Amino acid sequence: MAAVMAWVAALCAGLAAWWLVPGASEGLGRLASRPAVVRPRRAAPRVGLAALATAAVVVAAGVLGGPGGAAVALAVAQVVGCVVLLAVRRAARAARARRRAEVVHAGELVAGLLRVGRVPGTALVEAAQDAPVLQVAAAEFSAGGEVPAALRRSLGPAGHEGLSDLAAAWEVSVRTGASLVGAVDAAAARLAAEQDVARVVDAELSAARLGGRVMAGLPLVGLGLGFALGGDPVAFLTASPLGWASLEVGVALACAGVVWIDTVAERSGGR
Repeated sequence: MAAVMAWVAALCAGLAAWWLVPGASEGLGRLASRPAVVRPRRAAPRVGLAALATAAVVVAAGVLGGPGGAAVALAVAQVVGCVVLLAVRRAARAARARRRAEVVHAGELVAGLLRVGRVPGTALVEAAQDAPVLQVAAAEFSAGGEVPAALRRSLGPAGHEGLSDLAAAWEVSVRTGASLVGAVDAAAARLAAEQDVARVVDAELSAARLGGRVMAGLPLVGLGLGFALGGDPVAFLTASPLGWASLEVGVALACAGVVWIDTVAERSGGR
């Protein structure tokens, strides 16, 4: 019965966490491609639904399996919520890195076309065929609008910040009459260098994230040692008030530690 209830709790808690993340129902890929800003008015109802769903699961588990079942359900809900949160964060980081690479590629395309003699407008339109991030600016140029303003309007999703460098280079060239080739080339080189630094930082921080996950798994080693010594730690954790409290506090601290390490690593990386 305990195993069945654990699986049911995991399923329901997963659905609750799915609702908790804005846009997650449309897929992690689409979530990661959206702007990083979350609107409180949309997030608040999902938080409420997640809390209600989790409470319903815990109550149902308590009715069917007693206090021990409720304790297991709450612990599983914490673990599932932590896993979903980390998965969404990882998808968001991957999407930001992909968008940074798109901007670098766009800058290199424009710079390369300018070096071979294309006029700025033609270079922008041709580059937009292989770099979708430039399509708004290319359409603006074709309509007779301002390219720098169009590039800045494309800054929405996190990871496209490099477009502001291209916009500044274009704007300086238009206002001063300076060569656009050198300005765009310098901007593209700077963006490529920043991308290389970001990759190095991400690689360094991945060790910290992995360390947090390993530390979170150490309680399982403790359970294994308990069984090896002839005890039954699972029975203790599910059959007494002290065990229930130990289970909830232990799981909460493990999840909080993993999320905290991931948060510190993300802030240290500036992403």
